[in-house]
This record gives sequence, structure tokens and C-alpha cells, in this order.
Amino acid sequence: MRPDPPPLRPAVPRPAEAPPVLLPVGAAAKRLRTNAATLRAWERRYGLGPSGRSSGGHRRYSPDDLRRLQRMLDLLRQGVAAADAARVVRTAPTADRTPPDVVARDLLTAMHALDAPALTRLAGAALRRHGAAGAWTAVFAPALVAIGDHWNATGCGVETEHLASGILEAALRGHLAARPVDVARPPVLLAAAPGEHHTLPMTALAAALAERGQPGVLTGYLPGRALADAVAAVRPHAVVLWARRATTADVALLRRAAQAGPAPVHPAGPGWPTPPSDGTSAPLLVSLPDAVRALTARAPAPRSGPA
Repeated sequence: MRPDPPPLRPAVPRPAEAPPVLLPVGAAAKRLRTNAATLRAWERRYGLGPSGRSSGGHRRYSPDDLRRLQRMLDLLRQGVAAADAARVVRTAPTADRTPPDVVARDLLTAMHALDAPALTRLAGAALRRHGAAGAWTAVFAPALVAIGDHWNATGCGVETEHLASGILEAALRGHLAARPVDVARPPVLLAAAPGEHHTLPMTALAAALAERGQPGVLTGYLPGRALADAVAAVRPHAVVLWARRATTADVALLRRAAQAGPAPVHPAGPGWPTPPSDGTSAPLLVSLPDAVRALTARAPAPRSGPA
């Protein structure tokens, strides 16, 4: 389920929005009447670093960053220990509840820099602003495709892809865990074909379904017998079987899952032919938004009692 990525566009503010004032460390220190060495130490020790970026991709302090640092200074002047003051500042809610816009190039810049804190922050902001499906389609997938293209062209960048995939997986799972779902609905079983280790799109789909109140069960890759056992145990509303590569897209798995229960079995991912010649009626899920629509088009009936 690899969407056609939109072209990467520069990280510029929307025309209707005034760009925030972003300051380098020296200017931020002058504004706060402290010194740059102190701000760098707080970033290194407590994670209170700049969250903004200039048009050239350089890290800059935003107005929210300055407010947090001013709060840190105020607490220190009151006699609060530095570690305790930093803890208060990190856990305090921000005044502006609207997350900043994030585009794929922002994420790509942080990926190339192996900047894990920035990746974590940008992924969370994209999910809060766009939701799981929007963040995946417009931000996460295009950046990952660009990294993959760079790897294919140069042979370099595997460390970038591994770092980014891990952070995006964690962000999506956190987003998923925070969404209340209707536990009366049968879940969607989200599995992958044996040998498929890159299942990040399935996590994104689970998070997008949870935003609609639809529970999901993420299992990772399953061999045929385990897949059939999972279908029988979960009694899902639908089954999604992910295959990124043609070598793992075995139509026999679709048939085995279909024989294990009445739920429709949807192939998903670029590994499957279009349509799969498996004899099932469930359509191929091509993009994440299409998958969400197909899997939530009809609200499943509440579960009955034990069989």
C-alpha cells in the first residue's frame, strides 16, 4: 500500500499564516538575557533544544521554545534545581494547541541529519495536524520513498531508513494507543506475508482505523497456519494481508485465510498483482485512504457471545 508520493515541496508557511520568528542560539540567548553555552547545555542535558527550522534547514528557537526557556530561568531564580525545573518545563502544556505544519522535506532533512529528537517531534506534529492517513500519505511515505530512492541510486542511507522507520513506528503506535476504539466492533486483522519485515504501512493503517473507532489487531508476518489460527481466534470484521514484494505475495495465503472464517480477505501492498488471481471477492487495497474507506464503509455488528 505504497501511495504515489506527491513531489517534495519546500517547508514554507502557508500564505495565510505569518511565519513565526525563529532565532539562532546566540540571538535566543540575548533575548533571554543568558548565554549560548547555557542553552546548549540545557539542550544536551535536558532536551530543551530548538524545535524550529529555518528555510535552509538549520535549527532555530521558536516563540514556544523561548517561552519554555524563560519558564526554566524563572524556576531557577526561585531556587528550583535545574533537573527539576527542566522536568516541569518539559511536562507543561504549551500555550498554542495547534501543532505546526510539517511537510515531507522537513522530515527528510531530519532523516539525513540522523536527528532522532527532531524526527520524533516532527512525526508527532504531523500526526496531530493531519491524522494518521494524512500524515502517512503527505509526509511519511514521500520522505521514506525519497530515502529509498537515494539508497537505490547510491547504495547509501540504510542507517537513515532504519532510524526513521523505528521512530515513525513508535509515533504511529503511540497515536494508535491514544485513540479510543469501539470495543464492541469486531477488529480488523492486519497481517503480513511471511518474510515481510517492513510493515510500517500496516501500523499506519491501524492508527487510521482507530481514529474512526475501528479496532485492529497487528500481528506482523504470519505463516499460513498461524494466519488461519489468528483468523479463527480473532473472528475479525476483515483481514488485510500485506505484501511489499512479489516474491512474498502468495495467493495461497489469501485462500487459507478466507477458508478460516467468513471475513473478507484483502490483499494490500505493491507485491500483489492487480487484481490477484486468487478467486476471492475482496478488492486489493492500493492506498491507505482507500483502505480506511473500504474497511469502515459498513460498521460491523457487535460481537455475539462465545461460539
